[in-house]
Amino acid sequence: MKIVDTTFLIALLRNDQSTIEKARELDQHGGAATTVVNVYEAMYGVYRTLSMQEQRLASLQRLLINLDILSLDYEATSRAAQISGMLAREGRGIDPFDALIAGISLTSGAEAIITRNIKHFSRIPELVVEEH
Repeated sequence: MKIVDTTFLIALLRNDQSTIEKARELDQHGGAATTVVNVYEAMYGVYRTLSMQEQRLASLQRLLINLDILSLDYEATSRAAQISGMLAREGRGIDPFDALIAGISLTSGAEAIITRNIKHFSRIPELVVEEH
């Protein structure tokens, strides 16, 4: 299973052709998942804007219904805190949401995370990152 990040979800909603092709590839190989944190980030983006809010929310919900959504539990939270602490000590901190997404991804046994946010996720040594 591969995790799709918020950047992937947004690109799909914007009908980015290369992202659509990657989504088809993922479907052929068993599908993909996302996390509750990614759902929050995407929904926040919809609610932050006023124009076409209902239409954008409906599009996002149609997209999310086709994905497994992984929850944030104690183990994932602990792993995220470990990641954040290690990176902060090294002076390479990342956004707390990205740490939570990484924690969920690692504790769920995900093969990789698919994102355009290579800068932050590539700082996590155990996490396999694929750019879309």
